[in-house]
Amino acid sequence: MKKYPLTRRSFIKKTSAGLAGAALTAGVSSSLYGNIVKKSSALAILGGKPVREKRYTPPSWPIYDETDEKALIDVLKGGRWSEYNKTPSELTVQYEEKWAKANNVPYAFMTNAGTNALFTSLQVLDVGPGDEVITTTSTFIATINVIFDIHALPIFVNIDPETGLIDPDLVEEAITEDTKAIIPVHLGGFPCDIVKIMSIANKYNIPVVEDACQSHLAEVDGKKVGTFGATGCFSHQAGKPLICGEGGTLIGSDEELMRRCGAFINNGRDPQRKLRGSPYPGSNYRASAFQAAVLLSQFEHFVKQHETRTRNGQYIEEKLTEIPGIKKAKTYSENTKITHISLRLDYNKEYFKNVPASKFAEAVRAEGFPIISGGQIRPPYGEGMHKEAMVEEHLNSRPFQSSFSKARLRKYRESLQSLVVNRIEKERLSLRGKMGFLGTKKDMDDIIEAVQKVAENVDKLT
Repeated sequence: MKKYPLTRRSFIKKTSAGLAGAALTAGVSSSLYGNIVKKSSALAILGGKPVREKRYTPPSWPIYDETDEKALIDVLKGGRWSEYNKTPSELTVQYEEKWAKANNVPYAFMTNAGTNALFTSLQVLDVGPGDEVITTTSTFIATINVIFDIHALPIFVNIDPETGLIDPDLVEEAITEDTKAIIPVHLGGFPCDIVKIMSIANKYNIPVVEDACQSHLAEVDGKKVGTFGATGCFSHQAGKPLICGEGGTLIGSDEELMRRCGAFINNGRDPQRKLRGSPYPGSNYRASAFQAAVLLSQFEHFVKQHETRTRNGQYIEEKLTEIPGIKKAKTYSENTKITHISLRLDYNKEYFKNVPASKFAEAVRAEGFPIISGGQIRPPYGEGMHKEAMVEEHLNSRPFQSSFSKARLRKYRESLQSLVVNRIEKERLSLRGKMGFLGTKKDMDDIIEAVQKVAENVDKLT
């Protein structure tokens, strides 16, 4: 990537940050601006030559090769398509061992969906009719499905408007005598404030089921998400970083709890094979040998992809946050490692001649990079799960009418009507990178150059 010098003085002159020059730049070395690119041509959005004349196209997804094909064919020809004996030769068991080791926990059990990893957790924790489960309204519907499906009420906690994640400060005030579990969600690769939530949960002796379905191998303070609570749940649906089409995994450290989780998934059979028959409650949420075969093969790809995503994501974050007015989005611990399936950067338009993030992003896209978006960001799942029509269907059903008094259901409906999901207050540049961050170093350098080019010429957008 060609580099162009830009002095602090010229950059400040070109941005409205210069109005507060001394206050904003005091004590900042000129090296801060060393990577800012001076335009070699006009902005592409204004008719100039783009950084990438051929638009950047991230690698297609899913990524597979002959090893994945062979894994499937071997199962097909081997004839053992279903696995339920929990012996070391079973592919599901081999995968469970890999995922447990990757997360530094002793136990993992594969399910046929991330949704059913959540459902199993609640069932084994004895959550049921008449109970309440605290969670966020800004999540994928599966988080809410499992609560309603056991005939409990999801108690929706609003989001932190800086992150879009469950607001930990609102969790404690939502606790009642009927609270039987908390499901915090690590959304889009970004960990929620799990340390604070665990402190509250431990204070009231309430189990936590971590929904880490979208955040494989993310960390907080050196500990993987999914390992803080009683259980952690992951999805392997086709849109996730580690995939087999559908499928999920449930992890944990408590031997007896995890033994019962393993049994529940497998029609009540003892996963330790010490007790005969079906001594535990259960159903069939097993994954097939085909799913396990793909996961075992994909796991090897995933390890390399995770390294590439992390390296590229951190590189882009480091370089782009050297631009005054762009900084890292809030995390709840300085020692947080996100899963780089997305990257969020806060954008302060005061540094960019008051050009809104949406217009800035449009200019970057014109330079050949469609993975960048911007603007006032809504929560990722619209106005919230409490707005879904299925909520009222559940509340009107016989199980809910039998489990909760009319007064309780009326109060619950009123709480939903008064809940307005917080908007994310900051303008952002959002780089979505499940595939985008799997590009080459040259791809990343060009993305950086495109953003720097727009930043340096932002006055042309006014």
